[in-house]
Amino acid sequence: EAYVLFQGMASGHPSLGTMHANSVDTMLRRLETPPINLSSSLVEILDVVVVMTQTKIKGKEVRRVTEIDEIISVKEGQGAQIHIPFSWNPVTDGFTFNNQSYVFNKFFLHQGISQAELFKELEIRTKLLINLFKYGVFDFLEFRNIINEYYKDPMAILKRFNVR
Repeated sequence: EAYVLFQGMASGHPSLGTMHANSVDTMLRRLETPPINLSSSLVEILDVVVVMTQTKIKGKEVRRVTEIDEIISVKEGQGAQIHIPFSWNPVTDGFTFNNQSYVFNKFFLHQGISQAELFKELEIRTKLLINLFKYGVFDFLEFRNIINEYYKDPMAILKRFNVR
């Protein structure tokens, strides 16, 4: 299982990395012990952990995100307090979203946008990602360029990839 770490709010710049561990607590222990040796207060800066696994769907080996965990707090020697807003259902091979998000609440406060606006943008971006997949956009540089263009002119990108 791999964990992808995302940190945004603290530094002002999103960053991404991967780590192999079998739980959020195991991942945190690796970060807090030698050779990394981060303090709990630094580890608490992490916003989101995306948990991935290798599994079988209809007899085929696949990788799936199983849940997205939000880091609420990390106390030395006590592990992490987490919240799971997104979780994967292996029966339907789909996701459930429980409409509560600690990180989204931070966006509401820091960005001054409403919950409805954020959920609408999440829906639009989800549709864009699905359509990029359907259009066969798998090259990292091509994907990055499209996302950069989206920030400059979202309507042009949405039109180009038929997002309604």
